[in-house]
Amino acid sequence: MKKLILPFLSILISSSLLAQKDTLVAMNQDTIKIGSFLIIKSQDQSAKKDWQTMIDRGDFRNTQIKIERIKTRKKEVNTKWFTLDIGFANYLDATSYKWQPQFTNPAVGPVLTAKSFQLNNGKSSNVNLWIVQQKYQLKENWYVKYGLSMNMYNFRFEQPISFRNTGPSYVYLDSKTFKKDKLYTSYLTVPILLNYSSPKKGFNIGGGLSVGYLMNSKNKQIDGKKQKYNGNFNLNDFQVAGIGELGIGNIKLYTSVSLTNLYDSKLSKQFNYPFAIGLRFGKF
Repeated sequence: MKKLILPFLSILISSSLLAQKDTLVAMNQDTIKIGSFLIIKSQDQSAKKDWQTMIDRGDFRNTQIKIERIKTRKKEVNTKWFTLDIGFANYLDATSYKWQPQFTNPAVGPVLTAKSFQLNNGKSSNVNLWIVQQKYQLKENWYVKYGLSMNMYNFRFEQPISFRNTGPSYVYLDSKTFKKDKLYTSYLTVPILLNYSSPKKGFNIGGGLSVGYLMNSKNKQIDGKKQKYNGNFNLNDFQVAGIGELGIGNIKLYTSVSLTNLYDSKLSKQFNYPFAIGLRFGKF
């Protein structure tokens, strides 16, 4: 073994002496580092020899040489592309329905109550498409996670609620009966959260905030034929939400609760605060 590595060591030591600052080859009194490999010499304290003398004289007495592979450090920043969330959506309704002219279409005239904006819970959904996620390791098992996602809500109404971008009222209780009536909204969202990941059984938990910007909104209705109405409908352009996740292995339970009104509070008397709960697929 010593005869095999002797020429190899001679070349490496000569190179390292000429280029001590080379990051590929590094040398000190007892070790030579070559990329991810480490050559280690062990000697009796009474017979210490430097590398150069040992190689030049071929004197390996009382010397043991072994080659080890250096353990690679985990990357401090990890990246994952395209993760999917699927869950149920609803909202907390904090509206005072005394402001009837704000909600009622004068041409129709039905009166709104607290039940008018109730949702069909089984058909109201939240889908998040995470375009990219990254996590930065703060210390062992603790990470800061952040990313970019498209956050989409489908609010399915029990009553015939209509949204229009024209007229005296942007949202009102309609006189028609719809087979399907929903409000769709989508936000480009930047979430950030603190995450703890246990090395055992893949347990992890995290919480934080997300900030989203309204990209699209439309009212889809079916009353014999399908109709789509696009517009802002006095919705809030921004959404700030508290977010959380709890997982084991490849599946997580996620939740989000909006801290901002779904509608622009300066333009509307409607106060709805969306929330969602569901499953996140993909270990990260």
